[in-house]
Amino acid sequence: MSESEDTDIIPSPTSIVHAPTDITTMNSSLAKTAIPSQDSLAKVTYYKLDLDTILDGLIPDPLPESGGKDNAIHHLNIIIFGKPNTGKTTLAESISQALARRYGQRNVKALRASRDLPGLFQNIDKLFGRFRKPPKAILLFADDMTKALRKLSGTVEVKNSNGHLEKMRRIDYWLDKWYDIRGELFKRGMRQGLVVMVAGLHRFYGGDIDLRADADLLLVRSTGTPGTFDANKVEKMLGSVVYYAMRQHEVDALRDRKELAWTAFVAKTGSGVFRVPRPSVSTKWLMRDVGSSEPSPELAIEPDEPKKKSAIEEKPAVLPRQHLQPKQHRSKRGRRVSIVLAVAGILITAFLAWKYVWPFLR
Repeated sequence: MSESEDTDIIPSPTSIVHAPTDITTMNSSLAKTAIPSQDSLAKVTYYKLDLDTILDGLIPDPLPESGGKDNAIHHLNIIIFGKPNTGKTTLAESISQALARRYGQRNVKALRASRDLPGLFQNIDKLFGRFRKPPKAILLFADDMTKALRKLSGTVEVKNSNGHLEKMRRIDYWLDKWYDIRGELFKRGMRQGLVVMVAGLHRFYGGDIDLRADADLLLVRSTGTPGTFDANKVEKMLGSVVYYAMRQHEVDALRDRKELAWTAFVAKTGSGVFRVPRPSVSTKWLMRDVGSSEPSPELAIEPDEPKKKSAIEEKPAVLPRQHLQPKQHRSKRGRRVSIVLAVAGILITAFLAWKYVWPFLR
């Protein structure tokens, strides 16, 4: 992360600095009137808490080691909830970079699929490299899991324990792979390490119930419209104090986009609101996009964030090169043929001159 006034995050869980938070009553029939006190709200907003500190409480150090045949992969399930364009993709990238700081960039691999859960698993083999060496940590990010699950209609044929084919709902088939990710990685030769499963949800009820129930960490980028189902569920998980503190940052973000860096969290280790700065402009993103080529609006949450081209924006730049490549190959081949013919002509001319002209000159 860049060292700047806005992004200077110092992991110091024992010396948390509390931020002043001003909560104003909203004139809305949906807004609740019970607002926590200023003292309570100030106690849940942290300026010096970061992802590294939160992950310290969720990831064992050192990681469990395998004896060779047993599966010692540590599994961490994270949900990022928020409305479109609140920076869920940026937050997932921040998590992958936190893992890179922990284990080294070469030892961390990350994939992102937007609205395409099958594409995420169909590209897992790319994470193991040329010699299929398992990385230390793997992050799989299912962006917009809500719509990804809606696309999984119909059935697939799978073999049961007796070896017979039977029909299974596609949504259950791919969710089974999500929940049994340790087994999926074990099949590919991974015995130990860390796998972090990150699901991005626009609508909280759009996620599978087991997905929400098994979450080790909930990161909230937006609290939802007050009084709605999503907002009520998120408030129950965060608690009313953290919920209203996060709402104030959302209001501030209407005037200053940098306020979107504030994130509410709840885990076994506690809950609160802390700042997650976007990745540095000079830092190369670790996540590789796979699966669907549908563009996502989640990448640019602040004015000075590095802009990533969507698949649609890349097409005009890619297609012309594809058309030019055959012409370039043909021109190179033509030059080679011309050179060969020229050399052959020179040799033939020299041979004829030596055989027929030279004797007369002698």
